[in-house]
Amino acid sequence: MKFRIHPVLLPIFLFFMIVGGVSLYAMLLFSLLFHEAGHVFAAKRAGMKIKSCTILPYGGELQFVTRQLASKRQRLITALGGPAATAVLLCIGWFLPFPGDAQFVKIQLILLSVNLLPILPLDGGQVVSVLLETEDTKYVTRSNFLLYSIIASAALCVFFIAYLPDSLPIVIISSFLAIQNIISYRFRRYEQVFEQLTRKETSFF
Repeated sequence: MKFRIHPVLLPIFLFFMIVGGVSLYAMLLFSLLFHEAGHVFAAKRAGMKIKSCTILPYGGELQFVTRQLASKRQRLITALGGPAATAVLLCIGWFLPFPGDAQFVKIQLILLSVNLLPILPLDGGQVVSVLLETEDTKYVTRSNFLLYSIIASAALCVFFIAYLPDSLPIVIISSFLAIQNIISYRFRRYEQVFEQLTRKETSFF
């Protein structure tokens, strides 16, 4: 499995290093890595093969082998793995006192709150998308949910611009989400065709 950190994290890490020092940077990076480890563990338990893992500002992104063949159950378990891992860290910060535990708890609360937002490609958005999809309407549902996610993430970005520079990490994350969703929306028909071809080839063999 290939592993990398997305370049968009660099200005966010720099911001936190300036504001809170190296300790805050270390806790944030550890929290993101642990969150993504939860996704990896859940995906493997669900029987999915992982090609690569990219750490992003809100957690990460996994690339799967034959992602198009994943069942709703597999996608749901994988999406919930990250928040479950963050919830574990949150409990540790609450019940086991250590230096910087208040800051550690705050990071987990923010990470968990952001990831559970019903916006793609966040974990909350992935869960809602899976639950809304049916075999007959999944492509229409995905398209509509992508449109909603574009509007929601763009609205968040515009709202928090008024609170700069304190809101810089949120502005970067929300704008990044909007761009990701726009790209996914533009290529949604290609993904649909590719998924259908993959399913046909699998059923043929």
